[in-house]
Amino acid sequence: MTKQEFCNLTSEILGVKTTKLGVGSSVDIGWLKLVFDKLNSNVGHKVKATKHNLFEGILTLLGADLSTEFLEGGTSEGSTVTAEGIEKIATLGSDLQNQNWKDAAIAITTTDTFPKGAHRAIKIGKTTINLVGIAKGSGMIAPDMATMLGFIFTDAQIPAQILQKLLTRNVKSTFNSITVDGDTSPNDSSVLVASGRTKSPIKRGTAIERKIRSAVIEIYKELADLLIKDAEGATKKITIKVVQAKTEKQAESVAFTVAESPLVKTAMFGNDANWGRILSAIGRSPEVNDVSKTSIHLNGVPLAKNGNLHPQHSESKASKEITKKNLEVTIKLGLGKSTFSVITSDFSEDYLLINSDYRS
Repeated sequence: MTKQEFCNLTSEILGVKTTKLGVGSSVDIGWLKLVFDKLNSNVGHKVKATKHNLFEGILTLLGADLSTEFLEGGTSEGSTVTAEGIEKIATLGSDLQNQNWKDAAIAITTTDTFPKGAHRAIKIGKTTINLVGIAKGSGMIAPDMATMLGFIFTDAQIPAQILQKLLTRNVKSTFNSITVDGDTSPNDSSVLVASGRTKSPIKRGTAIERKIRSAVIEIYKELADLLIKDAEGATKKITIKVVQAKTEKQAESVAFTVAESPLVKTAMFGNDANWGRILSAIGRSPEVNDVSKTSIHLNGVPLAKNGNLHPQHSESKASKEITKKNLEVTIKLGLGKSTFSVITSDFSEDYLLINSDYRS
């Protein structure tokens, strides 16, 4: 995942972009196009603007001082964007107290069925620090940013070093730990902005820094959950939790292999607690060569143990659990202490109808 910094005297802006390249990828003309290429792309007036003056407009609305040059650039090649969408996002960043995130969230939607946003407020004496996040995404949701845009704003004065850790750590466990269908886009990003409107700078290791860190992760998690809730054709939210793995790499591989298995996802939609499909997906992971110690539970109900039917398996209990809208599949590999969790959705007839009818 690549980081670019754009700094001036009062604001800090950090972003991560997709690592997926493909036809139509705009990575070669700079990070900003990745962030703004799809803003409100389905409606509205389009304008041609360069990377530099786009950021000037946004930072001006953020109340930022533009007297210094950006630290890193890319080219000044133009990018076609929606002026209305940029203005609404920048306006949101300039006034977080009203919690008016819906207009900006709507401005970045494409196939979304509802706007996605979250807000937190932290009191420091008479001062209130606000944090607001918006995101868009419905299909082609998978790691390395997926087909999504995410903007997190705070009016706190946070140094770039702290902001960088907040961004990279939280993206790993939220936006990069969800998947709908395993497909991604080459043109999507997440941005974290600290506008510095509050007077006191946040210092590392303080109670206020810990509160902000907690609020930021809450917003990232809430937005990630909303992306899965709005997944194309989804009827269920499914958490795949892998524990007792040899390494985190192994746990992550197993979690995503199960989460992206069409057979597992269709079984979930069809209310079939089919542990055999889950076990087969586990064995298909390139990080696994033995499932003899593997056990599987669904919402705490035992399905499999040591790679076979669990001796306490109850078909009636499993059949009851599988009908619920929130499912947790816990996979114990019995090989170590590492863990990893992925949130996904089921595959329904609507998913097929949406993606066979939709033309980008």
